[in-house]
Amino acid sequence: MSQDDDARDRDTANGDETRDRYTGKTVAGGRYRLEELLGAGGMASVHLAYDSALDRRVAIKTLHTDLGREPAFRERFRREAQAVAKLAHPHIVSVFDTGEDQLDGATTPYIVMEYIEGDALGTLFERAVRAHGAMPAQRALKITGDVLAALELSHEMGLVHRDIKPGNVMVNRRGVVKVMDFGIARAIQSGVTSMTQTGMVVGTPQYLSPEQALGRPVDARSDIYSVGVMLFQLLTGRLPFDADSPFAIAYAHVQEPPPVPSTLN
Repeated sequence: MSQDDDARDRDTANGDETRDRYTGKTVAGGRYRLEELLGAGGMASVHLAYDSALDRRVAIKTLHTDLGREPAFRERFRREAQAVAKLAHPHIVSVFDTGEDQLDGATTPYIVMEYIEGDALGTLFERAVRAHGAMPAQRALKITGDVLAALELSHEMGLVHRDIKPGNVMVNRRGVVKVMDFGIARAIQSGVTSMTQTGMVVGTPQYLSPEQALGRPVDARSDIYSVGVMLFQLLTGRLPFDADSPFAIAYAHVQEPPPVPSTLN
């Protein structure tokens, strides 16, 4: 198991295999060879890749062509990658490189990241629920503390994650917590694409802060709210709000008080 396990599950469920067409291709003048699809979501795909210049494995995120067609978005994506590359922290997935290349005849932006061999927090949570009903408190608090340490640095540098959730937190084979996917949500929310101009809310409904649900500007407090939702889930074995539709979940974040955790676990 490795980066973007939850994205891989979504694509498998959807029967979407088209985004694996990049496997075996190269970017950056042949430096990076895409070897295996690790996961694909609604906006991007992640491949395990080989860096021939430094003889190492990396993870490469490619934007899907519907986003990559817009020059303004590609420029925003590049700037976000540059900002994330400055986040040197043991609990943040490192960014090594970024660029654009022609894949299947389309200009495709990509970002080269540290490859994390381990499990997404969501996978670890599911195992804990099967074994104990929830994650043991000591481990949940340790993981959450490491996520907060990563966010402290990013917030000091003015970078809000906007999509904190178990699927964006990795734990490697040595137990080191790594937060990933900084910058993607902000690039999409920047308003430079037609998608965001239609009022699209970026984020995962179950972990949205109320201001995100309302489409309002966000700051560091929004990430802290999402971390709180994640910790609630780890400790109780369930989300504070869940419903049949994304809209209903977002409404609950704005209008309803969460259950008291001690009543659940």
